[in-house]
Order: sequence, then C-alpha cells, then structure tokens
Amino acid sequence: MKAISLPNHHMMFFDRALDAQRTQLLTTMADVVSECRAAANQAAVLNQEGEAGLMRLVEIWGGLQAGFTYLEGYPAQILADVLAQIYAHLTRRNLNDPVGMAVYVELNYMMSALMLGEWYE
Repeated sequence: MKAISLPNHHMMFFDRALDAQRTQLLTTMADVVSECRAAANQAAVLNQEGEAGLMRLVEIWGGLQAGFTYLEGYPAQILADVLAQIYAHLTRRNLNDPVGMAVYVELNYMMSALMLGEWYE
C-alpha cells in the first residue's frame, strides 16, 4: 500500500470558514454602524437587551485594542461609537485563530439583533 502525501493544509477549512464569517460580518456591520448613527441622532433609547449588548461590545472592544478609550454620551451614542471603532479595527486587522472565529460569530449574531431593532425601545 502506497502512502498518500497531502500538502500541509490542515487548517484549510477553518481558514475558509473564518474568511466567510469575517466577510459576512464586515458587510453587515457597515450597515449596522450607519443605522446606529441614525438612531443615536434621533435620541433612541436602548432597552435592557441593548444595554447588555453594549456592555459586551465594550468588553470585546477592550480585548481588541491596547490602551484606554474614554467613552462619553448617552448609551445610543456610545453604542454607535463602539461599533464604529470595532468595525474600523476589524477592517485593518484579521483575527486568524479560534478566538477570532468566536468573536466574528458573536458579532454576527449581535449585528442581526441590531438590524432587527431588538436593542431599542
């Protein structure tokens, strides 16, 4: 029996899935940032789920960047600002590990909820 030599692409499927998640997230996130800016300009109010989501986004943002960021404004403004910062960071830097995949999937879920207006009263 002859051994089959395969190229060293053991992460090929993971890399493809990661790229798909990232592409989907960035496409959706661009729309969500715009919608959140519009909601903030209209003085929208976050509900309880929106406040919890905002706290999680701040945690994610804190994990992605090095340094301190001062956030001020009312919750809808902070949400729009944090989303814009996360979006800008992800357009410049790929997350190429299992933690990055988890972040992409979680953010995709959050963007879907935001697009449906589930975070606002």
